[in-house]
Amino acid sequence: MTRILRLLLFCLLSIVISISCQKEDLPKEDGYSLEDVVVFSRHNIRSPLSSPGSDLSRITPYKWVDWGVEAAYLTDRGARIEQKLGNWFRADLAAMGPFDKDNTLFYSNSKQRTIKTGENFIEGFGAGLPLYFRFQDDSMDPLFNPAYPFMNARLQERILADMNAIGGEDGTVDEPYKGILAAVQGLTNEIHYMEEVVDFKNSPYADGKLEHLPLSKMSISLKEGEEPGMTGDYKLVNSIADALVLQYYETGKEFGKDISVEEVRRIGKVKTVYDEVLFANQTTAVLVSNPLIRKIKEELVDPGRKFTFLCGHDSNIASITTALGMKLRETVGAVEFTSPIGSKIVFRKYRKGESHFVNVYIVYASVEQLRETTPISIQNSPIILSIDFEGLSRNMDGFYRMEDVIGRLDDTIAEFESLVKEYGVSD
Repeated sequence: MTRILRLLLFCLLSIVISISCQKEDLPKEDGYSLEDVVVFSRHNIRSPLSSPGSDLSRITPYKWVDWGVEAAYLTDRGARIEQKLGNWFRADLAAMGPFDKDNTLFYSNSKQRTIKTGENFIEGFGAGLPLYFRFQDDSMDPLFNPAYPFMNARLQERILADMNAIGGEDGTVDEPYKGILAAVQGLTNEIHYMEEVVDFKNSPYADGKLEHLPLSKMSISLKEGEEPGMTGDYKLVNSIADALVLQYYETGKEFGKDISVEEVRRIGKVKTVYDEVLFANQTTAVLVSNPLIRKIKEELVDPGRKFTFLCGHDSNIASITTALGMKLRETVGAVEFTSPIGSKIVFRKYRKGESHFVNVYIVYASVEQLRETTPISIQNSPIILSIDFEGLSRNMDGFYRMEDVIGRLDDTIAEFESLVKEYGVSD
C-alpha cells in the first residue's frame, strides 16, 4: 500500500471515528437547559521552545522550518485555528443568548502564546470582549504556574516514587530514576524512528561518533516555587519530538519529505511519557493544579457567569485531569495522545427541574483541521471525546450530578490541604 493511500485511508477513518464519537459520546440534552460553560484551553500552535543555536539546531543536518515568530510564540497558523475554534464555540452556544463582559470571563496566562490564543479565540467568539492577563512581561501567572507551593526531602521522596511508578520500577540509591528511565526505554522504537527522520547520525551533534541519541543521563528538579523540571538526555529527545510535531502542523512534511499521520503519531508518543512523569503523577498534580481547581469550582458555581475561557498549557491539563481523577481517552485524528495542541477541557452545566447536572469532554481540532485542509464549522465540528470521572456515575441520560462534580473538586482541594498539613513544613 502506498504512503499516499495509507494517508488517505487514515484521514477517512479519522473523520468516521470523530463523527461516531460526537454522536455516541455526548449525552442527550432534551429536557436539559444549558446554563454555564467553563473551558480550560491549551494554547494553540506555537514555535518550539528552543532558540536557534541550541542543541535542537544541532541534532539534524537539515534546516528546520521558519516558524515566522520568536521561540515559544503562537504562530500565524495557530492564531487562525484558534479564531475558527472561537467561532465554532459561539455557534455551538448560540442558544444560550447574548454574551457580554458581565457574564463572560476570558483569562489567559501571561505568556505570549496564551495571550494571543485568548485574543484570537475572542476574535472568533465575538469581538469586543476583554481578555484578562496579569503581567506584561511574559511572566507566569500564579493561577497557571504549575509550581510546587512548598518542598522538602520527604515530599521529594514521595514524588520521585510516584514518578518511578510510571515505569514500574522503584528508584534506588544508585539509580534514583530507574522507573522513569524504564518508561523512556519503552519508547526505544519510536525514538529510533525519530532519529531516522532527523538523520541524527549525520548531524553536528552526533559528530560521527554517535549512532543513537543518548538516553542514560537524567536529573529531576523538585524545588519550592518552581515547576517540576528535567535535565539530561530525555529532555532533549522530548524537545526534538515537540519540534517535529510542530513542524508537521506547519508544513505537513518533515524537512520536505512526506510523512503519514500514523508516522508522526509515533513521534507524538515520545512526548507523552515526558508530561506523564512530570505533571501526571498524583502528588504533583494535586499540588500544582490547586489554584486552577479552585478557579474552575468558582466559575461553575457563579450564578452570573455564562461562559468562562481559561487559557494555559498542556502541563495544566495533565495536572488538572490527574488530580480530579478524570480519564482522558486516547485521542483519534490527532498527533498527541491525550491533550492535542489547542485542546480544551469543557465543563457544561445544565438545569433540569430544580437540579443541576454537568457533562465534561475534550474538544480539539483534527490533524486535517490544523493543517487547514478541512474547515471547522457546525457542519464539520472539531473532535469531541467524552471524559469520565473515576468513581462517579452518570445518570440515565449521560450526565453527572452537579453535587457529585463539586464534591470531586472539593475532595481534590481537601487532598491538597492534607498534603499541606503533612508536608508543608520544613524538615
